[in-house]
Amino acid sequence: MTDGLLATDVTRFLRYLGVERQLSPITLLNYQRQLDAIMQIADEIGLKSWQQCDAATVRGFVVRSRKKNLSPASLALRLSALRSFFDWLVSQGGLKANPAKRIATPQAP
Repeated sequence: MTDGLLATDVTRFLRYLGVERQLSPITLLNYQRQLDAIMQIADEIGLKSWQQCDAATVRGFVVRSRKKNLSPASLALRLSALRSFFDWLVSQGGLKANPAKRIATPQAP
């Protein structure tokens, strides 16, 4: 089961997107789906806090997502949601830097 702190941070981010950024319910749902998938992978690898994430961890998220037959476009969407989430965590003091910032978006073969 996903650690409560991971889910709490995601919930706070989604609330921020809905209240502060006033994103549509459909957009919020898309963010939630992508971040739920990331949290599932985080659970699989035993991640207990977002502070444990580094570039290698993010690349691992990408590899595991590819193994689940995610299309390149869907993978790009997932990585974009993760980058936005990590940017928000940095702005909140939860991370020192965004570990997904320099991860290249996989291209279609």
